[in-house]
Amino acid sequence: MSTHAPTGTKPLLVVKLGSSSVTKDSGPDTSILADALDQAIDAMANGWQVILVSSGAQSVGRAVLEDGTRAISPKLAAAFGQPILMEFYRSESALRGAQVCQVLIGESDLRSSARMTAIAAVLHDSLAAGIIPIVNGNDPTDDGKTNNDLVAAGIALMTQASHLLLLTDVDGVYEGTPGDGAPLAELHVDGIHAIKSHASGSGTGGIKSKLRAAENAARNGIETRIGSARDHRAIAGLVAGQSVGTLIRAAEAHAGTGSRKWISGGAIARGELSINVEAETSIAKGSSLFASGVKRVKGAFVAGDVVELVSPRGKLLGRGTVRLSSDLLTLIRALKVEDIARVLVHIIRSGADVQETGDTDARLKAALDQFGGLGREARRRLLIEVTGLFPEDTAAALAGTRSIEPAHLVEHYATLVASLAVIHNSYLVEFPAEAAHGELVR
Repeated sequence: MSTHAPTGTKPLLVVKLGSSSVTKDSGPDTSILADALDQAIDAMANGWQVILVSSGAQSVGRAVLEDGTRAISPKLAAAFGQPILMEFYRSESALRGAQVCQVLIGESDLRSSARMTAIAAVLHDSLAAGIIPIVNGNDPTDDGKTNNDLVAAGIALMTQASHLLLLTDVDGVYEGTPGDGAPLAELHVDGIHAIKSHASGSGTGGIKSKLRAAENAARNGIETRIGSARDHRAIAGLVAGQSVGTLIRAAEAHAGTGSRKWISGGAIARGELSINVEAETSIAKGSSLFASGVKRVKGAFVAGDVVELVSPRGKLLGRGTVRLSSDLLTLIRALKVEDIARVLVHIIRSGADVQETGDTDARLKAALDQFGGLGREARRRLLIEVTGLFPEDTAAALAGTRSIEPAHLVEHYATLVASLAVIHNSYLVEFPAEAAHGELVR
């Protein structure tokens, strides 16, 4: 059985329980929760280490609080449901002579390499003491509901887990609609992008987020399975080396420590950049990613966030820390250097006319038109961002100093933009290519 953990250590399994799987109309589904915890305790007794990522605080709180006479906010439901969930885990573990602890992960943690490294250390301390950690997103304080599939994959990487088990409402990954035929016994990591997503469960991500989490974990050398939470022997079966759900084998792991390990999978990606073939080739040779190589921008992100890079065919190529926001990158993607400079000058001059050539590129015209349709606040944010990228130059341009004549602004910014990488290669982790072979195995 493969292991990603350091030599001489116990195999480490991260198990994620989905909210729709651990909740029923009246509250938590104690049968599923008890089974998962009991199996985790047995696995620990048999030489494994287990981390449970348990969704369900919000759905448990809502199930208990809602009576049809009042509206319950998601944050209140999560705040109310979390202690109920933990009290069940605590009392159930006490019956077995075991102990559990709680680790809540918030948005600020997921955006910080240092915080995720600290959380991984706490999780290791817990496991070394024989205590099973119960991890959940800190929904009461987060702006949005944390996707625990991606949290589980990030924790698996940061703790150097050997295995990740994502438990949901279906028996595995299906080529078609869940329940039509048997699930795939095995899915090659390069075949994940070809699977058509079908909704399952009522959680944040459904099967689509589980596939993305599985792909990210597998690309980082972690064997991953997607199976049913209602399989009362799922954890025990995995520990015993049996087939559970759909297997996504670990790909060749690449070296990485500290911030690069966090970029590679410890952080939750805030967006996705589809890049062209030329950019894919240059990145494989060690180049940084530039705006001209970006075809599409998905998601809302700011400078410093981690995003995923995908090929024109939809294959996950790697991850990196962006220097530009999604708003600015959307404007300048796929543009030549001089045209990017024209857009930046357009932003600096608050939409004042920028001299254009007779053969102005359609993409440039679309970018200028798009900026023209933005509201005052959106324009202000873009101006602040451009100023942050080139503070002295932008200040001089705004002040109208002789050092940068208005007629030479585009030429000046073209010089600056030539070295402006969207993702510098120092902050880009490329996933190694896998040898081609059959993608779907029944």
